[in-house]
Amino acid sequence: MNPTRPRGDDPVVLQAADWLVKLHAGEMDEAGHRALHAWRAQAPEHERAWQAADELARTFGRVPTGLGVPTLESARRLRRRVLLRSTVLLATGAPAAWLAWRTWGVELAAEYRTAVGERRGFVLADGTRLLLDTGSAADVVFDERERLVLLRAGRILVETGHAAGLPARPFFVQTTQGRVRALGTRFTVRGGDERTRVAVFEHAVEIAPRAADATRVVVRGGQEVDFTRDAAGTPRAIAAGADAWSQGVLVADRQRLEDFLAELSRYRPGVLHCAPEVANLRISGVFQVADTDQVLATLAQTLPVQVRMRTRYWVTVGARAPG
Repeated sequence: MNPTRPRGDDPVVLQAADWLVKLHAGEMDEAGHRALHAWRAQAPEHERAWQAADELARTFGRVPTGLGVPTLESARRLRRRVLLRSTVLLATGAPAAWLAWRTWGVELAAEYRTAVGERRGFVLADGTRLLLDTGSAADVVFDERERLVLLRAGRILVETGHAAGLPARPFFVQTTQGRVRALGTRFTVRGGDERTRVAVFEHAVEIAPRAADATRVVVRGGQEVDFTRDAAGTPRAIAAGADAWSQGVLVADRQRLEDFLAELSRYRPGVLHCAPEVANLRISGVFQVADTDQVLATLAQTLPVQVRMRTRYWVTVGARAPG
């Protein structure tokens, strides 16, 4: 056994996981950064544990924020457990580190949620239909004043309903960036760290960014818009296939390969990497996300690319070798 390999019961690994949570949750001031530097310098095993944690963060992105869990303390406890497992697994080269990292936010405590590669539909108390895309999570809060869906992660398709016998109340979807008010409609909402995208297929919605002085924008059927906490963009025509995911397919119309693979990776556990030399190749077609292996095989047959699988969970699409 390698004596330098981190163990799950190693207090140094526990400490590294805590430092990682604090750093990427924005809980460290200048004194905290000095304390982290001092801790890393105390012993070689401290630095090794930190490098494993830092590699995880740099490879897979920072700790997701703004998921709105009930309390900060409960969030930190869960993040710490998952980061601990992820740090240990990454240090030993196990691809499951990525799986733990990618799914921790969705599994916190959301009432409605899907795993990577899963889509699920729900009917709410008022008859509204809610379809969750891959890796998505939402909570529903209905009271006497309003009907509210809190989108924690991912993307949802909403078809608003009005069940007989229930009082008429406005219907909202809320993300980190603001609120979307349904005006009798069918629409999708996709949340992100910096912006939310809304696509309207029937009737209209009203966008209200979180900033108090932000202008509200009405988006009508056939339009989509991105908005941040501060402002909503100008509505534009919906992109082709914007709701195709609800039928389990991705539609590409001369899409950059790198962008296509980024979208496909949402339906596939693990890492799906696009090599820079093929990033700007263009792809068109309709692809079933239920079988991402077959999609990758199709790419290799129709484009000058090669799919290299280090494992099922670590895949690179690069240039095909000459000859």
